[in-house]
Formats: sequence, structure tokens, C-alpha cells
Amino acid sequence: MLKSLLVCLLFTGLSVQLFAQQEPLTSQYNFIPLAYNPSYAGINNVTNFSFNSRFQWNKIEGGPQTNIFTGSTSLVNGAVGLGLLVMNDQLGITNNTTVQFSGSYKISTSTQTFSFGLQAGLVDYRQNFEKLNLSVADDPLFAPGSERATKFNLGAGATYMDEKMFISISVPRLIKNKGGDNNVTVLSERHFYLTGAYLFDIDLGVKLKPSVLLRWVPGSPMSYDLNLSALLNNNLWLGAFTRNFNTYGLMVQYDFMDAYRIGYAFEVLNTNFSGNLVPTHEIMLSADLALFAHQAVYRRFF
Repeated sequence: MLKSLLVCLLFTGLSVQLFAQQEPLTSQYNFIPLAYNPSYAGINNVTNFSFNSRFQWNKIEGGPQTNIFTGSTSLVNGAVGLGLLVMNDQLGITNNTTVQFSGSYKISTSTQTFSFGLQAGLVDYRQNFEKLNLSVADDPLFAPGSERATKFNLGAGATYMDEKMFISISVPRLIKNKGGDNNVTVLSERHFYLTGAYLFDIDLGVKLKPSVLLRWVPGSPMSYDLNLSALLNNNLWLGAFTRNFNTYGLMVQYDFMDAYRIGYAFEVLNTNFSGNLVPTHEIMLSADLALFAHQAVYRRFF
């Protein structure tokens, strides 16, 4: 199964350094942006809690599994935002946990919002070599046991948003961390993100929202997600997307009471192993609350 996992990583253009920590993928990035950009903390002037759970290539042993929790709120009459990100990402023998706190400052007009944010926190890297099924016994490169390193990191981002458009740029990890024992290096590469979306009003109460996420790691080809979603009856989102034109998927999200959202995404890698599809499942839950006098819950599109 390790061979299948490596082929999947190669096919999708991801790093095949099993001990390198990379930013996890999510299909519903539009609805959990604080995972990528600290400037989103408090930007909508509500208190938000979101959870995203992703089971990637779930027919392959050791495939990526990612759980993300974010919480954010606005203070000082909405000018300041605070956020929390807790993320666990598993891939093969690796198990990495991130805890980061973010702060943002927002400049608003009647129709436009500019937000700038910073984040700081710790990433706990773990590798369990006992999960490896090696063809060569007693391989000195992978001594029995586990390896662990905890590293500090920083991130930064900026966002522009109005009633129709959303643009953001971010670097969630500015520090390239290295460490580890047993001749294994733990790496934290810088990932640069550019995200954009636009909302079109169509006849009969339908809205269309195309969006794009560009992801770049220095020394690697640029990766991109293309998404097109339709909003029906102001509460049902239906969408289709592709990642690098080798992964394709569909998503659905339902909004109710202008405050709560539940979403599901299904994607398939455009290759087969022994005639079987390689599916990915992802669920998302989100809630907006007005916990302070200056906050108000309303229907939002970004």
C-alpha cells in the first residue's frame, strides 16, 4: 500500500518526502479560509466556529487525513480580529499537529474591507517508523521507534473583500524549520497562497461564484484549484471543481438561518489502482454567532 500512496503523491504533484510537513489540501477552502490566511480572523464581524474533516484516498492505507478547527471573533467595534487554528494532519507514518493564534486589523468603508493579519504558533511533528513495512530488515535509516520535533512558526496574510469580490494572499508558514534524528530531516516549506472569488447575480435568484486558489512552493510547479459554485434559493450551494486537472470533484453546502452551514465534498483522483477509484471525502460544519453588541449575523457569500 505504501507503493500506491507514493504513486498518488507523485501523480498529484505533491512532495514525496514522507517526513516533510506540507500544508494540507482542502476542497472547501472557500468556507474555512482562516486555515490559510490569518487576515480572515473577524473579517465578517461575527464570532465563527468551523470544523473541516478530510479523508483523502481513503481506499489506500496511510492516505492523508486532515482535521481542522478554526475559531475567530471581532473586537474593538470590528476593527480587530482574533483567531485560533487547531489542525491535525496525518500522512503515512507522519502525524503533525498545529496550534496557531492569529490577529488581524481591518480597515472598512461602506462597501469595502481591507484586512491584514499575522499568526504565530507551534507545529508538533511526529513520525512512527514502526508503521513501515520495509523490504530490508534493520534498515539503519529507519531505526525502530518514533521521532518528534516541535517547532515555532509565523504566518502573514492580507485580504480585500466587497459585496461581490474576495481576494487574499498569504504565507501560513514563514519559517523553514529543520530538525529530526535518525538522519531524517523534518522540513516546513513556505507555501504562498493567492485566492480569489467573484459573485455573479443570475436571473431567477441564482448566483454563480467562480473561485481559484493558487498554491506555490519555491522550487516546485504551481498548483491550482478551480471551482464553480451555484447558489440556489439563497441557501443551497452546488459546485464542481478540479485540482491541476488531475483531480475532479463535486460539493454541496446548505445554509440555514443565515448562521449555520454544513457541507460535503467528494473528489476522485484521475487514475486507477487495480481498477478501483481513489476517492476523497470531506465534510464541513460552520456557525456564525453574534456574541458582542457590535456583531450581527447575516447571510454572507465569502
